[in-house]
Amino acid sequence: MSVDEIDSASRDGAYITGLNLQGASWDVSSSQIVPSKPKEMYCKMPIVHVKAVTKEKANIGGIYHCPTYQTEARGPTHYANMQLRSASQPARWVLAGVALIGEIA
Repeated sequence: MSVDEIDSASRDGAYITGLNLQGASWDVSSSQIVPSKPKEMYCKMPIVHVKAVTKEKANIGGIYHCPTYQTEARGPTHYANMQLRSASQPARWVLAGVALIGEIA
């Protein structure tokens, strides 16, 4: 989706734009996280539909719980974990330090 395609607010969440994926890439065709391309530090994410779910619904297979930070500083700027689809095991992305970053300096 692009910003122009959104014609109304989400009924059960919010649309977020401006996030960048660090340490991996986003495959738009399969809508999942994939290994990053050579020499690519950040991958611009498409519009993300965010909604709250219960803990029971959050624990499903094929999902990487990606930490999301306001800035590259990480640490105290953490504000959420986003669920990103993945064909690989989540441990792969944890070891690679994959995260979503809101603001890149």
